[in-house]
Amino acid sequence: MGALTDLHLNTTDGPITCVAAPDSVLAEASAMKPRPSFAPNLLTAEPTARLLWWPERQHLEPRTFTRLKWLIEAARGEAWLILDAGEPESPTEAELTKALSRVGLAIENSRAVGGQETAIRLH
Repeated sequence: MGALTDLHLNTTDGPITCVAAPDSVLAEASAMKPRPSFAPNLLTAEPTARLLWWPERQHLEPRTFTRLKWLIEAARGEAWLILDAGEPESPTEAELTKALSRVGLAIENSRAVGGQETAIRLH
């Protein structure tokens, strides 16, 4: 199963935007009607009710997380950050927590999805 399925997310409940998603998510999303939106990075993403983002260590800067906070607030939505322990570019939960705290975001909960990935819900 993939992140969308494991999180019980589908577009019949409203729009979803996937940011920097791996190819496996593209395949998973192709079965949904309507399909989720995709953006290559947070700068091109639009506010949406549910946002999933696969961050990399290079994104752990205040400017990026300020944009993430704005996307969540503008949509009055929720965000899931997906970390992949098998990817060297993926940050750890501790690194992510530190970056989030700099802009006033915090982890609400986390859970395993899609094998070796961890989905972190923000509030």
